[in-house]
Amino acid sequence: MYEAILAAAIPAAGWVAHAALLHRRLNAERHDPISGLWDRRTWMRRADRLIRQRRVNTVILCDLDGFKPVNDTFGHDAGDAALKATGARLADYIEHHGGAHTVCSRLGGDEFAVAATTNDLETFTSGLARALAQPVPWPGGPLKFTASVGAIRIADLPQPSASTALGAADVRMYEVKGRGRRGRRTLPRRLSALLTGRAV
Repeated sequence: MYEAILAAAIPAAGWVAHAALLHRRLNAERHDPISGLWDRRTWMRRADRLIRQRRVNTVILCDLDGFKPVNDTFGHDAGDAALKATGARLADYIEHHGGAHTVCSRLGGDEFAVAATTNDLETFTSGLARALAQPVPWPGGPLKFTASVGAIRIADLPQPSASTALGAADVRMYEVKGRGRRGRRTLPRRLSALLTGRAV
């Protein structure tokens, strides 16, 4: 009987190990390899679920200012170090200040997104901007850059979703930068359209 149990246990242990390996691979594929945060697709799916369940009340978009000079001056390894540091700082800040249910992502390039909960949006975003603007140690450095942070409350959106929230946060982020994508000050109209559900 002992032999029969052992014979059954060996394949079962193999399946457990195989399942664990698949889980690790799948988890790795869903993460950005540089920052360690969720990738864009995974973040959108998770943020949508949290928004539907009303477990978060804010979506935030961060863009690094001065990132290109870091790459140009110190090289792409330094740029990767800046992105990695940003991911770690973002995750740490959100863990301590973002409520029980949060999700962070590197969307691509030097853009990062967050779904979180905060009751004091101005204090939250200014604190996040300060945390992300700390110089990163680097040979011949340090690496210096800042972050523009745009945020939108889910309650302000006529059709709450990760996509609409991200679009509105993007507008707010460029308001923080003080310019539009083409250097024109058309952002208030675009934001108004997003918040009322009208076509831009």
